[in-house]
Amino acid sequence: MTSGRPGRGADQFPLRLPPGLRDRIKAYAERHGRSMNTEIVRVLEREFPEPWTVEERVSSLLGLIATLKNAGSDSRIDTLSQALEETVQGIVTGRMQGVDEEARRRIQERFETWQIERNEDAQVQYTHNMDDDELAAFMAGKGTAKF
Repeated sequence: MTSGRPGRGADQFPLRLPPGLRDRIKAYAERHGRSMNTEIVRVLEREFPEPWTVEERVSSLLGLIATLKNAGSDSRIDTLSQALEETVQGIVTGRMQGVDEEARRRIQERFETWQIERNEDAQVQYTHNMDDDELAAFMAGKGTAKF
């Protein structure tokens, strides 16, 4: 049942609690400076988390890969970021089973975008300290070697 009061928009319903439970919830909530409602919702959200979509999770993993790679060079971080990237590639290529085709297509699009962004970032990093002549030669495909 939804409340008709403006601004309240959340579902509301009566809840029967076993004897003593209300008092325990109230005491715990007060001890932590929260209302009983906030405490009940907090526990329910922890126990019934919102499900992830494959696309959301993959997008999050791609962001994590970039963060890990920028964190420095530690072989364990390199191994983890490589495993994450291989997992996403496995989804895109079909090696990972159990992903429906529509989700696979959306993940592929996101992965391709991520690869483009990664390549652009790498180019910016590579060209960061080049002077104008070096940058012009590099952009023309001539390299930056001085002969």
